[in-house]
Amino acid sequence: MNVNKLLVGLFIAAFILLLLPYLFRFSQGNTVFIGSEPHYHARIASFIRDNGMPEKDVFSDKKYLFNPYHFVLAGAGFIMPIEIASIAVPVILGLLSLLFFYRVLRNFKFSSQRSFFILFIFVFSPFFVSVFSLSTPRALALCLLFLGFYLFQKKSSVSFLFSLIILGIASLCGFVHAVMILIILGVYSFCMKKRFIRFYFAFTVVFLVFLFVYLPYYLFTGGFGLVLKSDLISEFGAIYGFGVFSLLLGIFGLFLVWVYKKRFYVVYLAGIGVVVSSFFVNDILIYSNIIICFFAGSAFYSLYVREWELSDLRSFALLVIFCGLLFSVVSNAAVLGEMHPKNEFIDCLDWIGSNTPQASYVFAHPADGFFIEFWAERPVLVDEFKVNKNLEDDFDLVWDSVDIKSTQDVLSRYSINYILIHEDLFTGLVWDKKDRGLDLLLKNPETFKRRYANSYCEVWEFKGS
Repeated sequence: MNVNKLLVGLFIAAFILLLLPYLFRFSQGNTVFIGSEPHYHARIASFIRDNGMPEKDVFSDKKYLFNPYHFVLAGAGFIMPIEIASIAVPVILGLLSLLFFYRVLRNFKFSSQRSFFILFIFVFSPFFVSVFSLSTPRALALCLLFLGFYLFQKKSSVSFLFSLIILGIASLCGFVHAVMILIILGVYSFCMKKRFIRFYFAFTVVFLVFLFVYLPYYLFTGGFGLVLKSDLISEFGAIYGFGVFSLLLGIFGLFLVWVYKKRFYVVYLAGIGVVVSSFFVNDILIYSNIIICFFAGSAFYSLYVREWELSDLRSFALLVIFCGLLFSVVSNAAVLGEMHPKNEFIDCLDWIGSNTPQASYVFAHPADGFFIEFWAERPVLVDEFKVNKNLEDDFDLVWDSVDIKSTQDVLSRYSINYILIHEDLFTGLVWDKKDRGLDLLLKNPETFKRRYANSYCEVWEFKGS
């Protein structure tokens, strides 16, 4: 194997795979960047670019939680539109992560061939495309983790100092990332029987981040903001889930290295704990995937180097594995490419932004909240980050109600001015067909008036009780 040439080819393949969701998307005529959460980060980055660091979210009463990704995105926004930066920045971070991950593996004294196979599984895992195609802090957190850990492994004191800075910044990308940084450094220091002093310094840095950033914020907001639900398998629709072939290879690889369990029992225990935790906390899934990539890459490498009595069978087996990995990552890219929003939906939001008073409240499904706040620049009472049980109960009542009086009371109580309806609401998101609940009540001309409509969505004005 000419590993250097293969690595160059792998980087090219990674670049193509990271752009693949947008290639699928653009081929269908959809030119809007992907995803709900990325629109939230784009809105915050736009505000930082134009106004500086906010004290609180302009569309809510929540105190702003500092996140370095917003400043990276805002910095890119000075040289390109935020919409383009939301596509380019994650891809760049993905390629840098690949480089830093390779350096980490080589520092562990893995051969260049074994490192290549681990990287190969990493690149052809569905979560890789999801993390580095969607514009979220996960992309920056992983990139900084690989770079910080690489520098943490170096003997140089200067490298160690930079690793503390970088890992401190990475821990600001989210509470889960801060916890995972401590677990990774702790397991590494324990197993390598060295660098305990360095771990104590790193622990202090991350603990200070928790003490002065996360703790005051979470005490103020009353929650850790964790997504406590995980879909696990990419082929079944999980955005950050395991690919089936990667998972099967990972299990096989675990059996191959199980003979070292007594020497590296802490690694096994920590790895099992991380994988089990990912069943309940969504962001831990990306770290579980990295563990699976390590074992799956080791298995793939073992299959490649072992002697086979039938060389044709060996080639066929490796080809089947490659095709399975390719199918998983391409199908995931196709799913990402079809994610909300659509051009017609953005046309609807542009109309709201141009034809309604700036303080108008829009009643919409929580999954549409970030799109409305970014494109229409109008407030919503419920989005994916605003969790309010009373609001959710009242809004569920409105969606399902056929009582015009109770619907008027709720909409008036929350000063709702406009209502956004679109086709996806009729495919199980709210209703299973038209003329149900609120959609039926909208036909009442004394209470509601349709102000805009296209083939996908409608905007209705609530005229009051």
